[in-house]
Amino acid sequence: MFVPAAAASGETDGQARIHPTLEIYANEAADPCDPTKTQVRMTVVGIKKGGILTLELYNDPKHFLSKKGRVRRVRVPAEDGPQTVCMTENNTGSYAVAGYHDIDGNRKLKKKWNGTPREPFALSNNPKIKELRFPKFSESAFDLVPGGTNITLELVDLKKQKELRKAERRRSK
Repeated sequence: MFVPAAAASGETDGQARIHPTLEIYANEAADPCDPTKTQVRMTVVGIKKGGILTLELYNDPKHFLSKKGRVRRVRVPAEDGPQTVCMTENNTGSYAVAGYHDIDGNRKLKKKWNGTPREPFALSNNPKIKELRFPKFSESAFDLVPGGTNITLELVDLKKQKELRKAERRRSK
């Protein structure tokens, strides 16, 4: 395990850094995938190598996508192609996952003035994303059952989507 000087000196609240170049700490590590455990097993598609893949688990519809409602956050180095990440959660029930590809690895999701993401992101159930409204918990919710639940998250890049729509309109003229 890599522990930088800053961690040894207490600058990171004693959290052990688990990656030599990215700010990923032990309390953010993914769990080993185990089909016998109650886990959310997330396969993320549309990701490119570099930066950090961040996945957050929520179980409170009133506080969906807020720190207050987050049950757990996992960060892993982003790799090319589909990437599977697991989170063990002892309680079954209704949950939703939000994830994003932190391309520059600064541990923050870049957002526009209206709160929409500038970096690729995804929600469980892959609901249609509209520029001016984020999906609700109910649109992203799934049931976590004993033995776990497998979900697929498709990363969406709103900037690229907008560019594709513009190009399509130009072609149709």
